Amino acid sequence: MVLIILVISISIFVINLFSSKNDVIQNVGGSFLLKDHEGSYFNSKSIKKKKLIYFGYTYCPDICPMDVLKISQVYDLNNDLKNELLPIFITVDPERDDQNTVKNFIENFNDAFIGLTGTTKEIDKVVKSFKIYVNYNKKNESDNTYLVDHSSLIFIIDENDNFLALLRPNEVNIDNINKYLKEII
Repeated sequence: MVLIILVISISIFVINLFSSKNDVIQNVGGSFLLKDHEGSYFNSKSIKKKKLIYFGYTYCPDICPMDVLKISQVYDLNNDLKNELLPIFITVDPERDDQNTVKNFIENFNDAFIGLTGTTKEIDKVVKSFKIYVNYNKKNESDNTYLVDHSSLIFIIDENDNFLALLRPNEVNIDNINKYLKEII
């Protein structure tokens, strides 16, 4: 009898554990409205293709440019991806990353990329919906040389802005990302 109760208890625990993880995944992402690198408003709802979203900032000394470059190289090698999956760079540093700064940054990569910025409030809303960690390492309010600690993740969302997949930095290489994206598309 004790064994039956123990098995039932463990089963209930496992079921609750997996259902709560699914709830967290279902609550990641969503639609957003931000300003693109050309100065127009970008409404994710109006784009009827899957989206690959990378959060970073243009003043990042190393990781962000390298990750965006890796993604860009995947697009350079696979022109068909442009028809199926829109690559998007969203800044986590709207204070410094205005439209022109994002434009100058994004022009260094594949022309399929859309760079997005917005007000601090708009960016905070998107960052929160994707559950991105962001910490500004400012020495004081006038510090313009600060670094930003942030989650280095890549999200793939569907045509309706529903979460599909999450890529970690160690999965971002030309062979892995290409294989992984082909499985999703």
